[in-house]
Amino acid sequence: MKNLKVLFSSVFFMVSIFCYSQNDEKAIQAQVSQMVSDWNTHEFKNMDSYMTDDVEWVNIVGMWWKGRNEVKAAHQGNFDAFFKGVPFTQKSLKIRFLTKDVAVAILISGVGEFFPPDGIDHGNNRMPASDDILTLVFVKKNGKWLISSGQNTVVDARAAGNNPSKK
Repeated sequence: MKNLKVLFSSVFFMVSIFCYSQNDEKAIQAQVSQMVSDWNTHEFKNMDSYMTDDVEWVNIVGMWWKGRNEVKAAHQGNFDAFFKGVPFTQKSLKIRFLTKDVAVAILISGVGEFFPPDGIDHGNNRMPASDDILTLVFVKKNGKWLISSGQNTVVDARAAGNNPSKK
C-alpha cells in the first residue's frame, strides 16, 4: 500500500508539473503574439503589458536600449521610419524554462523588405525580406510572464552552408 501511495504521489507530481509548464508556455506564447501584433500595427502602446520596466534590448545593428521607455521609443521610432508597412510573421517559437520564474524563448520571425534608415528607397539601402532570430528572456512577476531582455539578429541565409556545427 505504501508503494502505491508513493507511485500515485509521483504521478500526480509529474502531471502537475506538466500542466504547469503547459500553462506557462501558453502565457509566454500569448505575450510573443502580442509583440508580433504590435510589430504589424506599428504601435507599441501594449508594450507595458509584455515587458518589464527594466527591460534591456539589443537590436540588429548593436544598439543597446535600457528601460521600457527607451525600448518603446526606439521601437516606435524605427517602425515609424523604415519598418512602416513592413510585414512581420512569427515562424517558430521554442521556449525553455530555466527555473519556475525564468524562461528563454527563441523566436524566428519573417521580416519583409525595408529601406533603412528612413524608409525611402535611395537605390542602395534595400534590405531584402529575411528571417530574424530573437532571444527573449522572460521572468514571471506577480504571476505574469514579461520580457526582461531581448536581442535580435538577421539570419544570413548565405552563411547557413558554412555552419561549422553542421559539418
